[in-house]
Amino acid sequence: MPLPPKLKVGDEIRVLALSRSLGGIMQFAGFTENDVEFAAGQLEALGLKVTFGRHVRECNAHLTASPEYRLADFHEAITNPSVKAILSVTGGMGAIQILEGIDYDQIKAHPKIICGYSDNAFFCNAILARTGVATYYGPNFGTLMERRAGDYTARNFQACLFSDAAMELCPAPQWSDDAWPKNQENRTFHDAEGFWAIQAGEAEGTVIGGSYYALNLLKGTDFFPPLREAVLFVENPASGKATLMDLDGGLRALTFLPEFANVQGLVIGRFARSGGVTRENLTALIGEIPALRSLPVIANVDFGHTTPMMTLPIGGRCRLMANNSKVGITLTEH
Repeated sequence: MPLPPKLKVGDEIRVLALSRSLGGIMQFAGFTENDVEFAAGQLEALGLKVTFGRHVRECNAHLTASPEYRLADFHEAITNPSVKAILSVTGGMGAIQILEGIDYDQIKAHPKIICGYSDNAFFCNAILARTGVATYYGPNFGTLMERRAGDYTARNFQACLFSDAAMELCPAPQWSDDAWPKNQENRTFHDAEGFWAIQAGEAEGTVIGGSYYALNLLKGTDFFPPLREAVLFVENPASGKATLMDLDGGLRALTFLPEFANVQGLVIGRFARSGGVTRENLTALIGEIPALRSLPVIANVDFGHTTPMMTLPIGGRCRLMANNSKVGITLTEH
């Protein structure tokens, strides 16, 4: 898969409302101008010039700008030679609204880094499917408003997007699932257990995935990514006691695809504690899904809806190793 050019000091990164807007998260989560300045400062500390889309602050009943305005900002950023990367404001529910309106030929002609997570998985996987250009499932601009534990997120973001050297993914030493946007002063962090080897084995392949909810909604469309030699990375927000059954249904639905036979391995993101997912019950669940029994499976990995988080190249390449003495994930092409 073609990889977009890496970033370098002095490059411009454009913050866009691909899903919820900047105005929307300020209204919904109570972020302030100080938070916006802090996040911009995080990017500037990496040597980047931060700019914003024209409609990034618009806020309708769905807490974002209209699809037409979001598309206009996106296409301006894609074709603007000064813009080297695009960073989504945040997730939400709106990314799927603009998939049909994207000029995918312009992305092929002007490949550049596009990064975001949550429902930006629609965007990441659709672009890969339609253009073959890799995208990035990593922090949103709103993620960078976090005052604590941001070093891990920023370090992984920089390593993935500024360098093409092979990158071993390492567990965060501590993690949190608290509602940090509501109170950044009183945080709750937990010591990390490291990655879980759920099923032993080794694999190498193309990184595909993000939210398994988004992947399942794209099934049967020309926005669904190719699964040839895929290593599937999946996660979703914890939703209480139903989370394990949600994962069961989401994974089974993907395994029903005929092309799932081409999947080489599975990596599952960390769940919030409210989901009730343990190493033991997750291992039991994986063993109950026939199509997964022969795959190496690693879980409790720091991507998605807990903090801090790593950056993953959707369309890049990785290598997995899972056994009793070693659990490793290496991004070989990103």
